[in-house]
Amino acid sequence: MLDVGRKSYWGDYYSYFPALARYIPLGEYARRVQPRACVLGVSDGKFALPLLRAGWQVVGVESDDLFLNGGELDLVDGHHDIVGLRQRLAAEGLEDRCTVVEQDYMTLLAEGDFQLVLGSGLWSMPPNRAHTMEALVHHAMDMVAPGGLFFGEYLIGLNDDERSCGYYPTATEMERIVTRPGWELFENADLGIRESHLGYEQWHYHRYAAAIAHRMPPPREPAREK
Repeated sequence: MLDVGRKSYWGDYYSYFPALARYIPLGEYARRVQPRACVLGVSDGKFALPLLRAGWQVVGVESDDLFLNGGELDLVDGHHDIVGLRQRLAAEGLEDRCTVVEQDYMTLLAEGDFQLVLGSGLWSMPPNRAHTMEALVHHAMDMVAPGGLFFGEYLIGLNDDERSCGYYPTATEMERIVTRPGWELFENADLGIRESHLGYEQWHYHRYAAAIAHRMPPPREPAREK
């Protein structure tokens, strides 16, 4: 079983993340082969900690100091004490299997060396709008090793502004983005789930969708006759 980290600040918000259990190694087998995941927008570990507990090595990419190191957050619904990723890792003795990279992931080399690359809802965030949606997704996919998986949880537009800005694609639009040579699309689910929650500024709504794509290994060369 694979579930989100419920003690995360984001733990109560919906995620399709548990569906990955159908496709990735977990438990003793994962501890033996030590696959590597890259979590884009790792925050305080909602996805990283469950993967680490399940035997994975994780690189977490994040530029938000509050969710990496902890602190206090005051919103209209009250005061929040944030336990940062580093403290969560230390509490479970997982620091040696999680590398934290404080960097914009679009500045990282995409060398195709992760068995899993995932992100959730981050492509619509304002700092990422220096790039097109297609460029953001393709760079993340290019980080996946042959035989590995890309998991992208994205938001579908709910109003005219979201539909027109280019960062809240429909499932059809996302299918076009992730349909690339050498890849096969396992799932592209318009989950039909609408959820409201408090962000940094105000209450707002999301509509969830998720894509899971597999980077196929290169074809084997036929064996030469001796």
